[in-house]
Order: sequence, then C-alpha cells, then structure tokens
Amino acid sequence: MSFEITGERQLTYNQEENSPGIFIPIKLVRRAGRTHIQTSDGQVINPEPLQFDTALVKALAQAHIWMEQMTEGKYAGVSDLARRRKQITSYVSRIMRLTLLSPQLQEAILTGQNIGGRTLADFMDGFPLSWHEQERWINQ
Repeated sequence: MSFEITGERQLTYNQEENSPGIFIPIKLVRRAGRTHIQTSDGQVINPEPLQFDTALVKALAQAHIWMEQMTEGKYAGVSDLARRRKQITSYVSRIMRLTLLSPQLQEAILTGQNIGGRTLADFMDGFPLSWHEQERWINQ
C-alpha cells in the first residue's frame, strides 16, 4: 500500500542532542481499537496486519542462539548441545538448519512478510540449501 503525505514537512537540528529532527504532518487516530495513521489531508492509512508465525520466529531465534553458543565453544557439537539441553539430536539439527536460510528469507520471517504460507513444520521437513532454490521453494 502506498500513500502520499501532504502538508509541510520540516527538518530541524537539535544542537543540544547533536541530532536532526524531522516533522512529518501526520496524526495517530484510534478506530475500532486499533491505531492508524491519518495524513494532514484526512486520509487514514490502514495497513494490513502482519502475520507472524511465532513458532517459526522462536525457532529461528533459538537456532541462532545455539549456533552462537557452539561458536563460542559452550558446546562441543550438535550431539553435546542436544544431550545437555535434553533434546533429540535430530530435532536440534533441524532447528539449527534454519541458520542456513537466506538473509532475505530470515528477514521476511522476522518481519511477518509473506513466505508462501510455509510453517515451521515445512522448514523442519527440509528446504533447499541454495538461496536461489529457497526463493523458488517459497514461491511454489
């Protein structure tokens, strides 16, 4: 969705904080229990709500945490991590595989963008390792 903000935009500079300030003529309004942006010409911006797969977001975060801990030497390997976390090794491996997703796909997951309806279960079943193939897989 795109929209145009009409009205006077202002750029200022705050000497004390050594930072620029930008004024954009918008107003926040509440309608039906939700906050929306209203432009100076009265246009209400109602973006579609993002759809987060919280299980997938949590798994992706966990994968990066575990990878960082392994890199730091906290665990000797996937088997050690699984044993000490009281998890099955294959589960830990499948979660850690999420770190191999392309940066664009990881960002899409974390920002609630469309990922072709894929769920954590789809990723756990396996996905292509090539970033180009991942893009095709998502768009199937």
